[in-house]
Amino acid sequence: MFTLKLKNRSKLYSIFILLLVFINFNILISQVLSHRTENIPGFSTQDKVYPNESVKYVFFNNIIFDISTDSFIDLNIHYENNIENRQIYFLINNSNPISLNISSKVSMQNFGMPGMPQEPRKGETQFQYRYNCILQIKTNTTIESLTINNIKRSIYGLNPNIEYSLALYESSQDSWELIDTIELLNESSSEYTLAGSVSNIQADTEYYITFYEVANIFDNWFFIIILIVGVIGIASIAILISKKDYFQYLKTRTIPIEKGAHRLSLEDVLENENRNKIIDLILKEPGIHFNELLRKTEIAAGNLVWHLDILETYKVVGKKRIGNFIAYFPYYQKNPISNINLRLSKSKLTLGILEMIEKEPGLWNSVITKHFKVDHKTIQYHINKLKDLNLIHFRSEGRKKKIYPNLESDYFNNTDK
Repeated sequence: MFTLKLKNRSKLYSIFILLLVFINFNILISQVLSHRTENIPGFSTQDKVYPNESVKYVFFNNIIFDISTDSFIDLNIHYENNIENRQIYFLINNSNPISLNISSKVSMQNFGMPGMPQEPRKGETQFQYRYNCILQIKTNTTIESLTINNIKRSIYGLNPNIEYSLALYESSQDSWELIDTIELLNESSSEYTLAGSVSNIQADTEYYITFYEVANIFDNWFFIIILIVGVIGIASIAILISKKDYFQYLKTRTIPIEKGAHRLSLEDVLENENRNKIIDLILKEPGIHFNELLRKTEIAAGNLVWHLDILETYKVVGKKRIGNFIAYFPYYQKNPISNINLRLSKSKLTLGILEMIEKEPGLWNSVITKHFKVDHKTIQYHINKLKDLNLIHFRSEGRKKKIYPNLESDYFNNTDK
């Protein structure tokens, strides 16, 4: 039976120890470890990793597996061939040599299990499995400590704007168990790394590790309500417009488009088969979210992100964050879902803050807090809400983070608000 890192002790102490391990090992890497990179043409490899060695395995489909260790490891890795764009880093501390087998699949069913174990739960927070990559670990001897790091990057399946937790399942359990997971900022890249640690991994036992997305119960209901109302609100437009008519509208409109790195014509954008699948679904189901697009188009996650970026750049589709989800819809200069979402999200204090910012651009949190005589955390919550609705933007001036209205948003251009 495994035990989580410093189980039954305080969470603060656990995080402190994890940070020390991570920092000390980074120092060790920079000073002691030898590094090598292995490019793997397929999805499997066998290798020997020697003490104080760090190896990066780059598999087909942009899969990256890094491992560093202070002991000898006879390593066997296999990824399911429908997995792509995934990255993980293992740090193993152990006294004895290890024979380690790692297998990765999209779901527990693919490991021969009838279904996923019960999802983890913590208070009022739900955890949703959307990562589509589960690692199975088997070893011939106890592993004293395993630290897991992942870069929080969308291309690797981890949205920087969403909270995640590592979770571990052992075959004798009924449900996934959460691993204390912290975010570490890499100042050079301004990216976050997720880190968690497990100790006493037992020999000849199957362990499974993956990421769960954190979603508050309220946020889920909020999303469902907005999505239903949003679909109703734009149904009158969406139903009346065919793809042919929509394409004609796109080709004849006059709207500036910054192509960025893309060098495609609008015809090139609209003629691609995969992008046509995406457009068909968004016209049919305005407000559809990313994971539903992923499921229904059967396009690989990395490719879907790429095609959506092109469609957004050329203003063929638009998107909006709703709770923990990104919703996509046909691009209109006046998008109805924006105003519906705003009406549902409004509160007296939110509106008061927005009106204050509109009248006095360049305010900052402490000034707004003093005016409304409300706790600064409450004010920050409403400011974050306005930011999520794209109604404000920030500008750093000296030590102050000043707030300005986003006058280009539909809200400020809509006389009926």
